[in-house]
Amino acid sequence: MVSSVIGHEKWKKFLQKAHLSGRVPGGLLFTGKESIGKKLLALEFAKGLLCSKGEPFGCGECKSCKLVGEFIAALRAGQEDKFAYYAEDESGKKHFAYLIGDHPDLAVVVPDGRAVKIDQIREIKQFVALKPTGRYKVVIIDDADTMTPQAQNALLKTLEEPPSDTVFILISRSKSALLPTIVSRCRVLEFKPLKPAEVRAVVSQLNVEIPEGLLHFMEKDGSLRMLKIDNDSFSELWALLTDDEKFGRWKYRDIINAGELFEELSHEERETLLRIFSTYAVDKILEKTAKEKTEKQPTLPVYTVEEILRGLKRGLKAKLAMEYLLLTLREK
Repeated sequence: MVSSVIGHEKWKKFLQKAHLSGRVPGGLLFTGKESIGKKLLALEFAKGLLCSKGEPFGCGECKSCKLVGEFIAALRAGQEDKFAYYAEDESGKKHFAYLIGDHPDLAVVVPDGRAVKIDQIREIKQFVALKPTGRYKVVIIDDADTMTPQAQNALLKTLEEPPSDTVFILISRSKSALLPTIVSRCRVLEFKPLKPAEVRAVVSQLNVEIPEGLLHFMEKDGSLRMLKIDNDSFSELWALLTDDEKFGRWKYRDIINAGELFEELSHEERETLLRIFSTYAVDKILEKTAKEKTEKQPTLPVYTVEEILRGLKRGLKAKLAMEYLLLTLREK
């Protein structure tokens, strides 16, 4: 059975070869932009490692593949809560540890809140200490770049002397957020953004309808992160910001409204919107410059967005951040 992940042929071939040769690294690090298929490929490779028929990405027919396949389908449908495993710390207080489905040899670690914590890694160490029912135990750590320093140090001890029957797959937007010693103990697979044709192929595969304008920016972004957002405030704000007739000519009530809508978004939604809006704004400025033959700064949105993102991390109020952005881009 081949992988259903679109794109990333180089790494699919690498994983297939590693599996068939029996030389699977004990630690793998998938890095690259979010929403480009890293996690899905990790899950499919895990399914292959646990497949009783030895197919690199699973046969889809054996009991193991069916159990893992159901787990993957549920995770993609956003049903993480039903697979949450909770453990007790030394004081008897319960805490979230990881996600686990009906297959006992696959665990997926996701942040508890905004970070992967040391207690979660401690529980994973207990998980891998148990013998697998088959050939491997697989641990996927999603958003590995959110691991606290204590969690990274705890994981490092396991990666330094990994069990021979365990494969760790770390998924991170960047390897720079991880300890160099962790990176050095993993085979690093650097994923490139999706090509425009691949973005369209995934959208078609998912059978979702997306406005052509938004699809255009997804192609330029090379990822599908916009598909993860299901928020009325986000949609309303995006429509306001990308109204061609209003761009650069927002009225003050539009700016105030935009600030209020931006305030209702989550941290991740704010960052996503800002980054993709900067792409749209650059295009609009270049377009106006060509038509009006005037000198404008097409890179202004990029610099302004980066300035705002730094400000948000330092505690800048979201409402003020959005108002500042639109006032900066507003034509005098």
